[in-house]
Amino acid sequence: MNIYTLLSDVQRNANDLRKSVAEVLISRLHHDQPVSGQFGSVQRTSRRNRSLKDEELVLKALEAAGINREQLTSVDTDKVDDALDVTELSESDVYEINESEYARKSEVNEDEKETRLQGLKDQLAASESDGAEELCNEIEELESRIEELTEFKSGASFRTRASSE
Repeated sequence: MNIYTLLSDVQRNANDLRKSVAEVLISRLHHDQPVSGQFGSVQRTSRRNRSLKDEELVLKALEAAGINREQLTSVDTDKVDDALDVTELSESDVYEINESEYARKSEVNEDEKETRLQGLKDQLAASESDGAEELCNEIEELESRIEELTEFKSGASFRTRASSE
């Protein structure tokens, strides 16, 4: 229970930090040109989302373009896209369109990342501070627990283990 709660907090905080870093990167990256770093590459790309406008507005736009309302039993994206193909309507007449820019990881150097993480663990182990050994033990426990949580186990072994705890 505790490990899940902690990992959930780590994930949320890491995601918040990732979003903050992405905002800075977007202003510095050129579209679809990956920039490489020690642990991998990141590139700027865009996303386009469409959602149908209000159904009545869509029906009126289609009617105005010459499509008989009786032919339309409902409004769905496939039918609207078919109608756009045979009319002079523009996509923006019937869709709300939002475009957004974002930074995305395009490549990861797993070996470098693992080496760096191991280097941090080694530095911590070599530290003479009072809490260093305790932190090393906690890291090892977390790694073991993560390994345990991500490995496949049959339902029978899980129920047996859970009932014995």
